[in-house]
Amino acid sequence: MSLEKADALVIRQVDFSESSRVVTFFSREFGKFAALAKGAKRLKGPFDAALDVLSACRVVFIRKSSGTLNLLTEARLISRFQPQNSGAKGGLSSLYGGYYVAELLSGLTEDFDPAPDVYDLAISTLSALSSPENLSSPVIIHFEISLLHLIGLLPNLFECSVCGEAVQTGKQFAHWVSQGGVL
Repeated sequence: MSLEKADALVIRQVDFSESSRVVTFFSREFGKFAALAKGAKRLKGPFDAALDVLSACRVVFIRKSSGTLNLLTEARLISRFQPQNSGAKGGLSSLYGGYYVAELLSGLTEDFDPAPDVYDLAISTLSALSSPENLSSPVIIHFEISLLHLIGLLPNLFECSVCGEAVQTGKQFAHWVSQGGVL
């Protein structure tokens, strides 16, 4: 067991008991990790609004051995994601985009696999979604492609995965999933 500190993004919450929650975080130093936040559901709990989904916070937790749940001891809010796109529809689109970012981080990353570039990408994407000047669709597409590249799952679309010949414009080609690219 060791005491750890990190700036982290809240990507998921699950009720654990009458007063506690299991919160999943994504940080630069530790990647994705979950921790038990005792008393998080109380009105005057120790964590206030720091554990809202898509909030960036500074956390202190006790890292336990593998197979057991970490224990969150402190969480202080750094910033909260606030969709600001013009109109109700734009704000809702940005909010859903933020939830989608959290879902992708949760599903495509491994526990305790540090990924500083992925963390920075997620924070900058949420910042862009908070800006009234940005449309959410291009921001999300950029996040998806960049995330796939950073975690090594982006298919090669520019050359044949078997022979290495460049893909020519105007010709048909097939995507071969097991080879990670086109034929």
